[in-house]
Amino acid sequence: MRAAIGLGSSLGDRRRALEVACRRLGATPGLSLLAVSRWYRTPPLRGGSARGWFLNGVAVVECALDAEALLRVCRAIEARAGRRRARFWGDRTLDLDVLVVEGTVRAGQSLVLPHPALRARPFVWGPLLEVWPDVVDPKTGDRIGASELSGLPRPVRRGVCAIPRRVVPPVG
Repeated sequence: MRAAIGLGSSLGDRRRALEVACRRLGATPGLSLLAVSRWYRTPPLRGGSARGWFLNGVAVVECALDAEALLRVCRAIEARAGRRRARFWGDRTLDLDVLVVEGTVRAGQSLVLPHPALRARPFVWGPLLEVWPDVVDPKTGDRIGASELSGLPRPVRRGVCAIPRRVVPPVG
């Protein structure tokens, strides 16, 4: 099954942190990196304690792991990058969020799928649509469509991702 992972960083060499995270995702047994969006520069969310601007993007993986195992992989990659979970919406070296796992709806304490803020954050669904244009919200069965693209931040530069950007082919 396919899964989408949101990536963000607001500290240090942000681009390098995101690219290393993508390489680590692709090197994880049970995961195969299918596509990575361009990087988008976005301001910190209001209400949080972050002060630095973020680089954000989305990676799509083919996943043989269950959703909880995928979350554990993401948290291990964050920890390896120096992530500390001390402040609510604070600055961070690396943030990996499991956004969508094909056909999976979950409302657990540690993981909610699809990600509850998926449709509220253009810096998440915009890059997601860039690499997985036919993604379906498994909770509603609705396809996230191009009509939602208003308000999308502009990418940092064309072709900035060191990992080749590939669009995930439609299913069927």
